[in-house]
Amino acid sequence: MIASEDLEQPEETSTAGVMAAMGFAVLALAFSSIFISKLEQTAVPALVIAFYRMALATALLMPAALALKRREIAALARKDLTLLLLGGFFLAVHFGAWITSLKYIPISTSVVLVNSHPLFVAIASYLFLAEKPQRRALAGTAVGLAGMIVIAHDALGDVQLALKGDGLALLGALAVVGYFIIGRKARTRISLLGYVTPLYAVCSIFLLIWVLATGDSLWPYSGTQWTYFTALAVVPTILGHTVFNWAIKHVRPSAISLAFLGEPVAASVLAFIFFAQRPPLATFIGGALVLSGVYMSLSAPQSKS
Repeated sequence: MIASEDLEQPEETSTAGVMAAMGFAVLALAFSSIFISKLEQTAVPALVIAFYRMALATALLMPAALALKRREIAALARKDLTLLLLGGFFLAVHFGAWITSLKYIPISTSVVLVNSHPLFVAIASYLFLAEKPQRRALAGTAVGLAGMIVIAHDALGDVQLALKGDGLALLGALAVVGYFIIGRKARTRISLLGYVTPLYAVCSIFLLIWVLATGDSLWPYSGTQWTYFTALAVVPTILGHTVFNWAIKHVRPSAISLAFLGEPVAASVLAFIFFAQRPPLATFIGGALVLSGVYMSLSAPQSKS
């Protein structure tokens, strides 16, 4: 293990610092829906969007990984390689299923369903990581989910949901659980760059297989489309998911999962800035609940495994 690889020791990382980093990551993730919408307007297939997002992120991180973490990656144990394989698979399922669900159900409905994963993460953390949830963390999760229900109340009440889209969005939520749990285990032994680079590479391979199986075309695409592909790789992936992969070493998966609930709030603000779409009152009320839930979960004392 290279001596400089772990600057992020848990005992030296404050809760405030983790919250600030996660807030930045949530904002980066919120740009995902904007870039995806731009690409979908030009008829780019959902799985192709997911593939190029992860393949370009891998390509951008690879030079630094080879220069700084070559020995660490080459020395990974079989257990770590297995975790990377599983983590990449779950991440591919998450992106592929969630982005595809947008073809069948409204964005707001899909986001609500895919962000239902805090419920599953709390259970999985208890079963697989022996992390007993504190009452404050459970209350925070409940408050955050209540905020999501408030934000999406109109969509859930007025839209006839498509079963296929619902199933895909929920599959994406369940895949997040596996992704977080595996990341929590792997990041105790692997540095950030040594973890995310092969993880994204494995994810890209699974997505490529999925694209080839569906017969979607990988080319040609215009310069504008490649710009949005690259933006997806840099902003929500490298600056979003990678920050969460750093944070998962310092907080419970349930706290990471709850923080993801802030994405619809930030996305609503960005939609107003870029498309002049004024968020309804429900967004402001629900947003306050979501942010309160994030704070409650992060400020709860962690149980020892």
